[in-house]
Amino acid sequence: MASLLRKDFQLPSPTPEEVREHLRALLARKEFTVSERNRRFLSYVVGETLDGRADRIKAYNIALAAFGRGEDFDPLNDPIVRIEAGRLRRALEHYYLTEGRADRLRVSIPKGSYAANFAYADADPVTPVENHPGAETQGAPADRPIVYAPRPSWKVRASMAAGLLFLVGVGAGLGYWGSYWGNSLRDQQSTGPARGSTLIVLPFEDLSPDSSRSFVARGMTYEIIANLTRFRDISVVGPETSFAIGAAGGLQQSSATLRPDYVLSGSIRSDQNMIHISTILSDARTSRSIWSWSAERQLTTQSISNLQDVIAGEVADAIGRPYGIVFDRTAENIASKSTASLTSYECVVKFRLYWRHYDEREHSNTRDCLERTIENDPSYGQAYASLALVYVDSARFGFGRSEIDFDPLQRGLELARKAMEIEPQSADSHLALSSAYWFAGEADKSLQIAEGGLEINPGSSDLQADLGFHYVLLGDWEKGMPLVSAAYERDPAAPTGYRLATFLYALMHGAYPTALDAALKVEAPFVLYGHFARAVAYAKLGKDADAAREYAELIKIDPNYRTYATADLAKRNLNPEMIRVLVQGLDLAAAAHARRQASN
Repeated sequence: MASLLRKDFQLPSPTPEEVREHLRALLARKEFTVSERNRRFLSYVVGETLDGRADRIKAYNIALAAFGRGEDFDPLNDPIVRIEAGRLRRALEHYYLTEGRADRLRVSIPKGSYAANFAYADADPVTPVENHPGAETQGAPADRPIVYAPRPSWKVRASMAAGLLFLVGVGAGLGYWGSYWGNSLRDQQSTGPARGSTLIVLPFEDLSPDSSRSFVARGMTYEIIANLTRFRDISVVGPETSFAIGAAGGLQQSSATLRPDYVLSGSIRSDQNMIHISTILSDARTSRSIWSWSAERQLTTQSISNLQDVIAGEVADAIGRPYGIVFDRTAENIASKSTASLTSYECVVKFRLYWRHYDEREHSNTRDCLERTIENDPSYGQAYASLALVYVDSARFGFGRSEIDFDPLQRGLELARKAMEIEPQSADSHLALSSAYWFAGEADKSLQIAEGGLEINPGSSDLQADLGFHYVLLGDWEKGMPLVSAAYERDPAAPTGYRLATFLYALMHGAYPTALDAALKVEAPFVLYGHFARAVAYAKLGKDADAAREYAELIKIDPNYRTYATADLAKRNLNPEMIRVLVQGLDLAAAAHARRQASN
């Protein structure tokens, strides 16, 4: 059956003349919104591919030919080609899903290569059928979810829906289509141990008075699915399957054997001036609604496509971000479990629970859980990144230091490098490696890695906050503060330690009440730096009793801290003037504590 399907569905490839004509038209269209550099990038890779030199399309050659870089360009240390390739892929996908959906040809740059791929609109623009790794697979599990990757045009999606309704009813057929249409952006999630949750987005219901605007609801469904694929903890069922199940009347009425953990449904009503959207996230096992969201947006200042992007991003963020709805549900589920019984993904969730407040009581259990995970699941990059940060905490806070006989920072660096090797696009991998280099005293390298990671993952609040905090420690307020503010705006539940950025900014600008307010939001009782910040803020405000109390909490954690405070802050790459002001404030708090002790 697989060979028959390959023969029937493989269309002829476009001719070089057709591709070149399409490229000229594409680059001339104002709706194809990419930078001039990426227009050169696309022209270069298309030309080289057509001329039979696909094997020469490497990052180094692209940088020289399209980006104007010199011969000393080092692709290992400069991620510019990788970053721009991601932007170009997203721009092409967006164009063909929107303004270019009627175009006869498709140009794509499949992940894992910089060579271009050409196909007619009725063919799969990502992976030719005969080359697809799942094309020869027989007897795949019938309930395997189809995980979304960029797919054919909307016309093909519509025509495939009817066929899929038949295929989902014949078990093994769905297994084949799962491997054919569902090449995953996160292969390890669909082929390795269970990681995270599976979610299906049912087609949004169109409530618009004008049926000619039904494309808005359809487009929103696609955009939300695409946005959810950014989160590595969620496997998202592909749009073809979603629309097929929707046409069959939903999961209960469909004969599909998918077993998602969550179902997202919603409705849209649009007219000439407004878009109204309502969404509900339900637990698929109980059908109980666990989250709902609604919004109303004007169309006067933004196009429909732009609003779809914005709204879809907000919905996906609320569901899939590190401390979002799905995370909270998983955290509730593992609360009563023993560490030894946790799955790989649950160990990562346990890490995030620990890391939110740096809870020293959970450090050793979290470390052991993740060590077991990487032993049993050696391709799980996120587990390596999480474990790297656990060891970085051993180095910077002393957590669990007496339980190991090796350098935790060196171990953290090794694990972070392994995470980058496994998942080079991941925000978690970049965060782990950036943090390890920061505490190893290589601030410039740390910043460069974080910047590169944020270019690839602009929605990562953890990476935003960490990078911004590091800029603040260096005294670069203009770069640092907007990043930290944006991180908390995106995710108010992000680790509270980054609130110290606002504390430092206010302290250095003499706004002591604001500094105190920020310091009071730091919820990390097992780390001395929150107590340090509050002691300094109270001392600067002349509140000696409060300053003395916080200083007492600080020396409970480390009785000798004052003797090496200056060296400790320097090791953490703080600006020298900032160190001077902090130590001066700490001395005021220490003096208040001494007076209180004497009076008692």
